[in-house]
Amino acid sequence: MRESKFQPERVTMLRELLQMSQVKFAERINISQGALSQIENGKSQISLDTLRSISNELNVNCNWLVNGNGDIFQQEEDEDDATADRRNEKVSIELVHEGDSIIPLVKEEAHAGYIGGYNNPEYLKTLDVYKIPGYQNGNYRLFEIEGESMIPTIYPREIVICSHVEDPTRIENGTLCVIVTSDGIAAKRVYFYENDKSLFILKSDNSKFKTYSIQDKKVSEIWKIEAKITSVFVESGLVDAKRIEKLENNLETLKNEVKKLTDIK
Repeated sequence: MRESKFQPERVTMLRELLQMSQVKFAERINISQGALSQIENGKSQISLDTLRSISNELNVNCNWLVNGNGDIFQQEEDEDDATADRRNEKVSIELVHEGDSIIPLVKEEAHAGYIGGYNNPEYLKTLDVYKIPGYQNGNYRLFEIEGESMIPTIYPREIVICSHVEDPTRIENGTLCVIVTSDGIAAKRVYFYENDKSLFILKSDNSKFKTYSIQDKKVSEIWKIEAKITSVFVESGLVDAKRIEKLENNLETLKNEVKKLTDIK
């Protein structure tokens, strides 16, 4: 399997070549300094939107930035619109599924494979993809949730629709997220210590599971949960029906007991 050729060092090299600070470079391409730092350190995957901003704002050759091929800067006089469209299409294919309308699904049984291949475009191409209304534009993933740690908010085998978090330090406390680490993929509520944004506190909605913390350097990806696809409401309805039936039986028993007491008097 061919490995992705994208190297975050090229972003740093480009920024230093242009003699820009991280703050100035980030402002120019419309992302936060924290998000840029995550990209340069290899902690966050660069998005297609960010690549386009770098190309459009700084006249950078995307083929060089993604693959290391060609000149660093575009040769505008030799490139017509059709060529530019083909170049952008190639980058879109290389970054696979970060485009307009299809979202890769990471099934429960694929969690282990995703941990090792989350930043490999060739691996991502092996995942099933789906079109979800309302989520046509952006960088999204579908994750099938395993385990019971987020009950009653999320049940096992439910599928969550997630948007990629480029700058984890901007996550609001209590946000539902999918956390990808070398140890696994888990849905949790994310919190930060007040004075230390490098330490994530991960909390379950199920009180049977303990809260724990993890250093940001151990986190491969963070995805904010936007919605979920579920069939659990059917099962929940059955449970509620059984509870109502049990309650009715208890009421009937109580009525009979009261009647007996009345008859005795």
